Amino acid sequence: MFEIIKSDLAGRIGILHSNHGKIETPAYVPVIHPVKQLIPTKKIKEIGFDLVITNAYITMKNFGQDATKRGIHDIINFDGAIMTDSGGYQVLEYGDVDVEPPEMAEFEKGIMTDFAIPLDKPTGFGLSKKKAKSYVNQTLKVSKETLDNSSDNGQIWIGPIQGGEHQELVKNSTKSLVKQGFSMLALGSPVEFMESYEYRLLASMIIAAKKEMPDAIPLHLFGAGHPLTIPLAVALGCDTFDSASYILYAKHDRYIEEDKTSRLADIRHFSCTCEVCTKFTPKEILSLESEEKIGKIALHNLFAIKAEVDRVKESIHQGRLWEYVMKKMRAHPKLFESIDVFTKNSNYFLHTTPKFKERSIFLFTKDDQYRPEILAFKDTVEKFKTKKRIAVLTKNTDIRPAYLTSEYSILREKFKDSESIQFCFYNEFLGVIPLELSDMYPASHYETPRKDFLPEDFPTFKKNWNAFFSKNNFDVLHAPKSDDFLKPFVKLLPKGTKRKFF
Repeated sequence: MFEIIKSDLAGRIGILHSNHGKIETPAYVPVIHPVKQLIPTKKIKEIGFDLVITNAYITMKNFGQDATKRGIHDIINFDGAIMTDSGGYQVLEYGDVDVEPPEMAEFEKGIMTDFAIPLDKPTGFGLSKKKAKSYVNQTLKVSKETLDNSSDNGQIWIGPIQGGEHQELVKNSTKSLVKQGFSMLALGSPVEFMESYEYRLLASMIIAAKKEMPDAIPLHLFGAGHPLTIPLAVALGCDTFDSASYILYAKHDRYIEEDKTSRLADIRHFSCTCEVCTKFTPKEILSLESEEKIGKIALHNLFAIKAEVDRVKESIHQGRLWEYVMKKMRAHPKLFESIDVFTKNSNYFLHTTPKFKERSIFLFTKDDQYRPEILAFKDTVEKFKTKKRIAVLTKNTDIRPAYLTSEYSILREKFKDSESIQFCFYNEFLGVIPLELSDMYPASHYETPRKDFLPEDFPTFKKNWNAFFSKNNFDVLHAPKSDDFLKPFVKLLPKGTKRKFF
């Protein structure tokens, strides 16, 4: 049901197969109200959204058994794929719903939704671990019963992961749902995280779940469809994500932009070129009647979200998702905290990030030393073994690979018997670069600013340095005497290695 086409970090371009067509992921899933939908679903499909989500509980309460005769596609007038929330959001908001899980499961089967979710018990945010655990157990029980009684009709049942900020519960919930046999999972309760600006917790929760999932299982993220959070969610491994933000913001005159959400009254000029922003000025939209005004803002918001998803997809195709996410994380101080999740879990991205790319990588700040491409290269260097007893180390050349440069020719002239010398170069981010590996990606395929970096900011360099010089028994290391970055690391050489400067 899920094909992975291309990946970068934990993000992937994929194809999700359903009874009503293919969905390219990552995909934003607009929330559709089954009764009071302001933006026509045909328009939503026209914009480029092939999967929407609607509420099965609200559908049941408004249409009753007539809904099973008509089917959900007829009710909301959408010929693409449809996901249904079983009422978990209402449970989170109001504490309970007047329908039992088996009844809701039968209803979802009857309306022939493409992606169905069991009636779970969301943990939300702020529950004690004991209380959250009871909600997780209840959700797992209901999920198993629902899946065991499902029909082989092409419907995809999605296992709801619960646990909130309690990562151990998130892990256990995920493992149990995988064991139960769900072919797709959904991470529950992020709305409250986002309302509290707990982006770092959200990121940690996503990783906790993803580490317990096979790559072949796609992950949906409930309620996280703002342009600020989409790159974060995708880079961490979310394939689909829903939100009603486009319409909820519109009701309060909130206009979604690339890096923020603004009050329409504060905007003088639109930078967007969608069909709304090219036809109206901010003032003209504000002057419209309430429903028309909301409709115009909501339509723009959908275009803005679609544009962000496309930018993220293109970043994956170009192998630049790390750069893009790091840039987006700097759009809000609370979002900025999430960078730590990437750097502290850098090994998590190793197996899904290509080791070799068509384009150079850009290195800006100390955070970039944790890029998976760089860690993979360092791992190769740390396995490098030479029998040569003399090493010469200097900063990597501006023109790469180093062996094609005049700087290397000068070094060969300077040191006699160059064939018996292990020439090495270094970069603050990449660590030690043996000459033989200097044309390997990304040692010859990176760009970095011409500035001085502080050695204490590069713990990965220290680790790489110690590993390289411990593995290779050099009698002497020659290093530039004027290189301030190298000085503290030269002091860490094994006792048997002499230090000489040139």
